[in-house]
Amino acid sequence: MTDSSVPLPRQGLSVPGAPARQAAREASTAAQKVAERVLLLDRPRYLDAAPPYLNPDHSGLVLCGQNAGGRARELRRTGYESILVIDQAAYETEAASADEPFALPEGRLFGEDLDDVLQEQLGCGADVAVTPTRYIRPGDADALKAVMRAARAIERSDVIVTVPVAITWLRDEYLRQLMAVLKGIPHPKALILGGQYNPLDAFANAPRNLRHVAQEVADLGLWRTDLAAFDCIAYGGLFAAVGAGGSVRHLIPEDEKPQSSSFPGAHLPSVLVPDLLRFSKADWLATKYANTLPPRCPCPVCGRSSLDRFNRRDGETRAAAHAHNAATWNSWLPDLFDHQSPGDRQLWWRNRCRGAVEAHEAENARIQQPGAFKPPRALRAWATLPVSQPPSPDMASSTATDAQDDGGPT
Repeated sequence: MTDSSVPLPRQGLSVPGAPARQAAREASTAAQKVAERVLLLDRPRYLDAAPPYLNPDHSGLVLCGQNAGGRARELRRTGYESILVIDQAAYETEAASADEPFALPEGRLFGEDLDDVLQEQLGCGADVAVTPTRYIRPGDADALKAVMRAARAIERSDVIVTVPVAITWLRDEYLRQLMAVLKGIPHPKALILGGQYNPLDAFANAPRNLRHVAQEVADLGLWRTDLAAFDCIAYGGLFAAVGAGGSVRHLIPEDEKPQSSSFPGAHLPSVLVPDLLRFSKADWLATKYANTLPPRCPCPVCGRSSLDRFNRRDGETRAAAHAHNAATWNSWLPDLFDHQSPGDRQLWWRNRCRGAVEAHEAENARIQQPGAFKPPRALRAWATLPVSQPPSPDMASSTATDAQDDGGPT
């Protein structure tokens, strides 16, 4: 259902850095803190110390869920000085309603209102505060609008408003209303997509529609995500947060159980395969490479070790896999942000995605297993959707030269 009672604000400029957006960012302390950053989001129990591989200029750390405040204090006491954010993750267990869009503490003598909750995060060492937004179910327009109204009442500039919604909200029939509400929130927005498995694989238009949201909504970030963070940034997003493991890269709706695994104990980690731009389960990779040499990873954590080494369920292996994943995509950040113009970023990202799609077939041929690796739906979309801004002449010329050198199309 659509609801025309939420007016559509005037369309904003879609070019990152344009005057209207720049003015908004300068007025927001939170926007200044997180702009041009892709943060690592992880649970406190998996972080005994600050990861050394986070890019100091373009990354940072989000502590998600239980004991996030306590771990934030410990990290600050032990010398962590980069960007630090606390996400209470109320959306994991509670659904928003028209009357209660945020999860606020009960039974405390003091500190029960939203401002107290936000200030408490800053007192624990966070650079910006994050709203404790509950999960917004499919079609619940009243709850969605309640988040907007509550956000408008926040009279401080150091806040990020999380907007955790079911992936259904990216469907064509709901998209207009979602964007209207996001535009009506006068703070940086952290959009979280909920669904089983990878939400962006839920339907064909999801990657395209998410890109449209990033282009049209000022000061938007993609939160608790995977490599979609790079697509969001390339197409106008202000910031993003990539989950360390599968359970924090995607959001399972608060009233559902994960369908991705039936194993009752500890799950095997998922592993980022750099050349293929994909996350795959460790046991699946071990099976595919059982009779051939697996790829070696050059990231700072792996040091040329084989990518089939994460096929164990112990905590040390899980931590190593998470570290490999984050160190790998952190190594790409300087290249992404060195491209200043929107068109250059978009072309850079599309070229990487096209190369990854082609690398799937090349890897299948190398291991002599036709169809073993199939590009995920979102990756195929990123590789084929058109760029929205023209690249600079130097970027376009460089891309054409590279394609000719490789014998490929320009």
